Amino acid sequence: MNNYLWLLVVIFIFHDMEEIVGVNEWINKNYDSIVEEYPFARKVLSNYLGVSTGAFALAVYEELILLIVICLLASLTHSPIVYGIWFGGLVGFTIHLFIHIGQALIIRRYIPALITSIISIPPSIMLILKTAPLLEMSPTVISGIIFGILGVAINLKFAHKLMHKYN
Repeated sequence: MNNYLWLLVVIFIFHDMEEIVGVNEWINKNYDSIVEEYPFARKVLSNYLGVSTGAFALAVYEELILLIVICLLASLTHSPIVYGIWFGGLVGFTIHLFIHIGQALIIRRYIPALITSIISIPPSIMLILKTAPLLEMSPTVISGIIFGILGVAINLKFAHKLMHKYN
């Protein structure tokens, strides 16, 4: 398991750098045309409108620190629940990559995160396939997986609040 833990950090950094570099300029440039054509996108996009690159980077940085702490705990403790949380985070992150691709398909244009999502899906799926058999699916591990998946969604909301507070 320890051979795979830190690969998630590398994939995360690779993917989120594209978002940090491009999301603010892209939203400012495309907001009006997208919400005109797809009014349902207004709520999601307006959450990022006017957010500075620094504030967005802070939100990503918070997620990265949390991921590093989970990887560090897993590698030092070899705890089944922490391995489960890590695996749940991996699954949540992989779902997040597919969501970006779905967003681009829906609006039929490039979004910041599309290229690295496409590139990151194969290694993320490989990590899932390589590490799932290494986990002994006890109730403890399954609880960790559920907590990890939910943690990704909950922490995303926290990171957005942090982003707006810093902005």
